Amino acid sequence: MPASQSTMDKLYSMRLSVMAQAYRDLEEMPGAADMTFDERVAMIVDAEWDARRVNKRTRLLRQAGFPEPEANVADVRYDPDRKLDKVRIAELSNCEWIRNHRNVLLTGASGAGKSWIASALGVAACNAFFSVRYVRLPEMLDELTVEKDEEWFKTKKRYLKCDLLILDDWLLEKVSGKGARELLEIVEGRLRTGSLLICSQFSPAGWHAKLGEGAIADAVIDRIVYRSDIIHIEGDESMRKRIG
Repeated sequence: MPASQSTMDKLYSMRLSVMAQAYRDLEEMPGAADMTFDERVAMIVDAEWDARRVNKRTRLLRQAGFPEPEANVADVRYDPDRKLDKVRIAELSNCEWIRNHRNVLLTGASGAGKSWIASALGVAACNAFFSVRYVRLPEMLDELTVEKDEEWFKTKKRYLKCDLLILDDWLLEKVSGKGARELLEIVEGRLRTGSLLICSQFSPAGWHAKLGEGAIADAVIDRIVYRSDIIHIEGDESMRKRIG
């Protein structure tokens, strides 16, 4: 029996175009007449379900803003001098640390490949349907240390509500007092909402010099470090030279 045009029209009007197409394709499928009602419904629903998951993943990847959107954990280089633990990186790609609201600190010299690995872990998070935001710390602070208006609140909400916030170029230079206060607000807020992935040339021991010696610096460092896994990337050559 041909697909009911009325049913097709209703599916399209509800923006269920994939389901509508699956409904139409079913009548041309060999053996469809031998399928049970439940099997037919399941096939149509599965088509819509799969399409929505693909679309969601695409949307999450686009919204994340990765500098390396094609980065993949499977392509991480484990050159001996980098001293990266392959098992540990694989465990992080499973995203259990995000489910548990833990943090990851990637440290290493300029050119060590921190941003690329951060992108790879962020892509893995999007593939697991977590929302991710990637931003350089100086850019985020520029957005948050301005006059507060409606756009400011929307911007801050984006940094607080995502499952994973990736902060690159962490504390390359000294942060202003206002910047340190806004940073504390973000870190404090994310204790309840998700995880951080921080890329830094400096270990936490060197952060005080960039945040100041006061209570705000202590609060920022304490809230990040106590629930973080630290991965230090070593190496005799920069990644730019290695791949060049």
